[in-house]
Amino acid sequence: MDKPILLVEDEALLLEVLREDLADLGYATVCASDFDEALETLEQAGPLAGLLTDIRMPGAADGWELARRARALRPDLPIIYLSGYSGEAQEPVAGSVFLRKPCRLPELAAALARLCPPSANPALHG
Repeated sequence: MDKPILLVEDEALLLEVLREDLADLGYATVCASDFDEALETLEQAGPLAGLLTDIRMPGAADGWELARRARALRPDLPIIYLSGYSGEAQEPVAGSVFLRKPCRLPELAAALARLCPPSANPALHG
């Protein structure tokens, strides 16, 4: 079974659209709607192909902090940030990608291809 992407988004409709986009690209997902749920998933889930996280979300912290914690727990985990706020002060972890919402499927596909190479997700070329 392929490693899923942890998708973190607090807007239910956008979460579903992104989940479907990821499925269309061949990725399974594990979904969380806030910081606390996402952190628990990072701590307890099996292998993950990547983290796709909103910046502003409910919970104890934001997406920037979630990415820092994710990198501490899983140093090689690819991270893609999403935000619709143009004035967002960026604090990305090294080797990550920042996409502005709403992102188009080709943008998302390109970021995933760069960070999660085909060998990390055979479903893309199956």
